[in-house]
Amino acid sequence: MSEEQQLGAQEASSPEKVEPTGNSSAGGPGHTTPPRTPIEQAADLARAQATAAADAFRRGEFMHDAAQDPGANGDDRLIALLTYATQAFIPFIMPILVLLSESSKLRPFQRFHAVQSLALTCIVVATGVLVSISTAVVQIIPPLGMVVGIAVFCMTPIVYLMYLVALFYYGYQAYQGKRFAIPGLTSFLRDQGWL
Repeated sequence: MSEEQQLGAQEASSPEKVEPTGNSSAGGPGHTTPPRTPIEQAADLARAQATAAADAFRRGEFMHDAAQDPGANGDDRLIALLTYATQAFIPFIMPILVLLSESSKLRPFQRFHAVQSLALTCIVVATGVLVSISTAVVQIIPPLGMVVGIAVFCMTPIVYLMYLVALFYYGYQAYQGKRFAIPGLTSFLRDQGWL
């Protein structure tokens, strides 16, 4: 998300201003809404980031702000590739090893891609768990449960294949020495201070 979009999201989450005409519909003339709590502001920002990410994916932008990292050597690029590619077969292991190693503190390129691939895998695994639990709950309702079960059964390989394609695409881009932003995910990680 660009800085302009973030500023727009912050302005959208700011409290309403007093209408000078006195025609406020909520509580009469001069009524203002109470200031938003930090949780509500964070939810608004997350909603804006998710909307921007969904719009980017609809346009076919699987990454943005890709820039060549001049400080990345061949070893950095190989480790970055492996942090994405190994997620398909042994999730979580490679990025955690990279993050726990002493050399990652000296290699920001490796750390950037390890955090990003770990977060991507966490999102996919959490989504899979939620879908599985939801499907199990819906199975209680006989006709609806069967339809939902069949739909999830058919969609699972397609979604997993899309995940694999994304992992290998991001791994290839990392091997090219690029730092890139995955729409929605990277901006969230930066906001949390993890990148």
